[in-house]
Amino acid sequence: MSPPDLTAALLGTDPQRRNQAFKTLYMSPVINGKIRDWAKMYNLRDKTSDDVLQEGVILLDELIRTGRFRGDSRVETFLLGICKNLIRDSVKKVNRVVLKDSFNDAALSSEDDVADHLELSELTQAEQRRDNALQEAMRQLTDKCREALSLYYFEQKTMAQVAEARNLANAEQAKKAVFRCRESLRGLVSEHPALGAAFNR
Repeated sequence: MSPPDLTAALLGTDPQRRNQAFKTLYMSPVINGKIRDWAKMYNLRDKTSDDVLQEGVILLDELIRTGRFRGDSRVETFLLGICKNLIRDSVKKVNRVVLKDSFNDAALSSEDDVADHLELSELTQAEQRRDNALQEAMRQLTDKCREALSLYYFEQKTMAQVAEARNLANAEQAKKAVFRCRESLRGLVSEHPALGAAFNR
């Protein structure tokens, strides 16, 4: 895919074209080469360059889904900026990358520009306890429930898409399945005070 086609595919709604675009980015020798070079430069130890690229692609997808990346800057440059930030700050005890309020991808023309507009934020102990409890609760669900909830809440699929992925007859069946699984998770959540407080906000 050419750069304009790549950006259009990522910003579009066709899941096959989006997946192909992400695969193109992931397999790019230029992107992989730069990440490997930065990994050596910063003496990356706690993860591999492939780990960094995977995290970068996930973060890019999240920023696209939330409308924070609109395609004003080159998607390759933006992905590299995310990955450089992950590598550059890997020695710090951080858990997530967030965007500064002043972020505007139209003004970002280089990997350094992007990296400088990202900041790493430590999770509080309460947030860590909450996330650990949620992961534990999710592990106690059936495989089918974990898949249904992940598709609907984390991947933001429609009920029709959930039905297709789960081989259900229609969106209504998917809706009922998600509701049942959500109620099961709610029951498990009630056993964890940290999660209960987070879900009741």
